[in-house]
Amino acid sequence: MPEDYYDVLGVPRTASQDDIKRAYREIALKFHPDRNPSKSAEEKFKKANEAYAVLSDPEKRKQYDTFGPEGFNQRFTQEDIFRNFNIEDVLRQMGIDFGFSPFGNNDLFGNIFGFQQKGGNRGDIGNDILARVDVSLYDAAHGVDKEIYVRHVVRCNTCKGTGAEPGSRIVVCSKCGGKGQVSTTRRSPFGIMQTISTCPACNGEGKTPSKRCRACGGTGKSQTENKIKVSIPKGVDTGTRLRVRGMGDYGRDRQGDLYVDVNVMKDRQFIREGTTIYANVHVPFYVAALGGQITVPTLYGDKEETISEGTQSGSTITLKGQGMPRLNATGTGDEIATIVVDVPKHLSKEQREHLEKLAELDGSKKKKFGIF
Repeated sequence: MPEDYYDVLGVPRTASQDDIKRAYREIALKFHPDRNPSKSAEEKFKKANEAYAVLSDPEKRKQYDTFGPEGFNQRFTQEDIFRNFNIEDVLRQMGIDFGFSPFGNNDLFGNIFGFQQKGGNRGDIGNDILARVDVSLYDAAHGVDKEIYVRHVVRCNTCKGTGAEPGSRIVVCSKCGGKGQVSTTRRSPFGIMQTISTCPACNGEGKTPSKRCRACGGTGKSQTENKIKVSIPKGVDTGTRLRVRGMGDYGRDRQGDLYVDVNVMKDRQFIREGTTIYANVHVPFYVAALGGQITVPTLYGDKEETISEGTQSGSTITLKGQGMPRLNATGTGDEIATIVVDVPKHLSKEQREHLEKLAELDGSKKKKFGIF
């Protein structure tokens, strides 16, 4: 059963329009993709927009209250729900404008909800693209520049993005008469609706080439693979998403962006939990018994530490500031080193004699052959 829109916004069914607006604004500020890029936040933001698109419109809300969640969703499509509702305009009117959408600058609605929002020419804006990069734990701690290969849409070199065969003319689009938009009228449950959309023949330009470019088929674009440098900041973790501006798909009006998902590979020596690093340090049994200097490996080089006599296996040492840096913040976590006392499996004749003497001093003569 569909989730109730009132529950999504956290308001009662008797809520006023101001209450609904206030609740939606709080959710948008918390889960807007530009502020919270997680997949769960994306879903919550999507549900909140759908709920607000209905409950903020008196007529749609009336229909929703009449039919209930299940009946409403059976009768009305997503296009009906979001008709005359523009997320970016709504947020901007509420004072929320982060300046970009990680779902694809080509169309915020289209990428979140799976359909193209009608109404107005938004220009030829390149799509955002997504890639992945693997980094070592060491590189995640220190930061590194990585080069990755990305296949994306670029401007056609033959026609320089015009879509016209070199030497041909640009003429007024015959489908839209140069307006760049076409309109359609249809009857919906909310009355007669007129939809204005971008002209499919000229993509909103209002002009078309008299002869299309043979290299790109008149699109002004082609696909290629490029090597792109990505700067990995200190403190990244698996799931961190980075943005490289202008390296997405080509668009005549605006280039899309490249988003890079980071995967921090497992390390053979260290284990990471947040900003804390864990490591095992193997210590000879005689050093553990007598105490002394030991060498502790860290992500920043070996560190000399002192252990007291009688140190037991499983004891820990905390090395302040030797963990992972905090991403986009000051401070560094700690490293916790666990002592592992190594007992030799094989003894030389001289080692055995010394240990037997130690056993005698300890009053353990009878355990001559069984102390290890």
